[in-house]
Parts: sequence; structure tokens; C-alpha cells
Amino acid sequence: MTRDEFISHVKEELTQMLPEELTKDLDIQETVVLKSNDQKHHGLTFKKGESEAAPTIYLDDAYARFTEGEDLHTLTAELKDAYLGSLSMPEPQKVDLDYDRIKDNLTVRLLEIRRNREFLATTPYMTVGHGLAMVCDIKMDDGDKGSWRATVTQGMLESQNYDKRELFMAAMDNAQLIDPPILVDMNQALFVHEGENLMKRSEPLPPEDVSNMYILSNTAGMLGSAALFYPDTREHIAEVIGESYTVLPSSQHEVLIIPDSAGLPREDLAGMVKTANETVVEPKDVLSDNIFHYDRDEKKFELATPQAEKGAIVAESGRC
Repeated sequence: MTRDEFISHVKEELTQMLPEELTKDLDIQETVVLKSNDQKHHGLTFKKGESEAAPTIYLDDAYARFTEGEDLHTLTAELKDAYLGSLSMPEPQKVDLDYDRIKDNLTVRLLEIRRNREFLATTPYMTVGHGLAMVCDIKMDDGDKGSWRATVTQGMLESQNYDKRELFMAAMDNAQLIDPPILVDMNQALFVHEGENLMKRSEPLPPEDVSNMYILSNTAGMLGSAALFYPDTREHIAEVIGESYTVLPSSQHEVLIIPDSAGLPREDLAGMVKTANETVVEPKDVLSDNIFHYDRDEKKFELATPQAEKGAIVAESGRC
């Protein structure tokens, strides 16, 4: 059974399984939601009469379980319970998207252009070089429920009459406050579970204290790779460790900093990143297969992947 056939079957069976009073004026529509890295999420959206609430139940995990041999009827019953559970949740409040309302909640996330051709076709972005781009997110605090973030789309840009340059300038200014950068020694992160945030350090580390690997992210550990392009971040890292370094994009959430003194061949580092992206990192979280290098003396950030394919770095447009 194909995924489309699975979704169609689930839709039909759900209609039969739900109580009659719930199916009145209920419109169940198949939907595809495009996420970053051009990941498509397939599901069913439930629209009841004039209600503004329209919960969506995603079916990709259920379909994967079905292909692994789980019972279709049992999976559909779980999806029915998921929909019934959504009915007891309060309707989401409308967010005022006026620029003055959201400008202090803007932040950024880092993506690779070639992995996001479809996503970026409907999303304003700013290129930062070497096939990478920033998009703007609105990050909101939801009290006890935590926080959520939504990417600014082209539709939002046009309907709210945002100025693109102003939007990105505000997002970059805010990012260091909303998603503060953190640089920690990998050994401390693994074995001590805490350590000095070297981004707050004003003096270089003693040479004997320089590690072979550091983690750069934000304090939340979510979408922290963007910290690499915060103002003065790359320069500050070089001053703290006292040398040039290679950047390994381990995921959208963090990058690894490898001082040149570690003596690790770039071929090996590039191979590590590519292998991890293919076997460990979730497709939705992959940043890039390429590695990069920052030269402390020349203050130059450049591609460092050996024999990188020309196709890996696409023509960049949309620069603010």
C-alpha cells in the first residue's frame, strides 16, 4: 500500500470510527506541510463547521509503522484518539503579526540553500555565503507550555507589509538576546555536563588549556548553528582560542569548532560530517555536508571541504 493509499484509507476509516455527532459538518482534508530541508509532512486536517480550530494529525510515523507490519486498524484507532484528544485543548489564540508587535521576538535560523529549494521559494531569506542562508523566525513565550517559533513566510511579508531589510536587521540584533550564543569545551560538555561559556570570556585561553574541539550553539540548544553568523562571533572564537579553526556543521542545532593546532586532516573532518549526516543526523536537522575554515589573521571565513563539488554551492540570490 502506498502512502497516498494509506492516508486515503485512514481518512475513510476515521470517518466511520468517529461518533456521528462529531462527523456532522466535519471536513477532513489531506494535507502536506513543507518544512525546512524540504521535508514534507503528510497528514489530515480536521475542520469543524465555522470553528477556527483545525487540528492536523500527521501520518508519516503511522505509515512507517504500518510498513513495518503494525496493524492498520490499530494505528487508525490511535489516530482517532489523537484527534479526540485535540478537541479538549483550547483553541489557539490568534497572534498579532503587526511588525511593532513581533519585532522584539524576531530571531534567525541557518539553512543550506540547496537543501531548501522549495522551502525558500516561499520564505524570505538572506544569504550569508558559501551556500548558506538565514531565515527569520518569530519566537514567542507560551508561559508554562514553553516557547514556540514560526518562520516568517513570503505571504506574511506581503500581507503585513514588512520591510525585508528591516526585518532581518531586527532579527540579527535580537538573536543574541533571544538565543544567546554559547561556546563550550567538548570535554566539559561530555564529562562535566557544564562548563565556562567562552563567548563571555574577554581574555584568550592559556595555550595549554586550548582543547581539540568546542561546541558552538545557543543556550537553548535549538537551532543554535545560526550563532556562527552573529556579529563578531567568529572573530571572538579565534581570539579566545588564539588561533584559526575549522567549522564542522554537525546539525542545524550546533556546529563544532576544531582549532588548527588539533592537526586533524580536513579530508577526515569532511568525511566525518558527511557520514554523520547520512547515518546519525535526522534529515530535518542536517545543515550541510561542507566544512568551513576561519583564518584568524586574515579574518576570512571560507569553504574548506576538499574537492567540493561545484554543484554544492549554488548561485545565491535574495541577499538583503
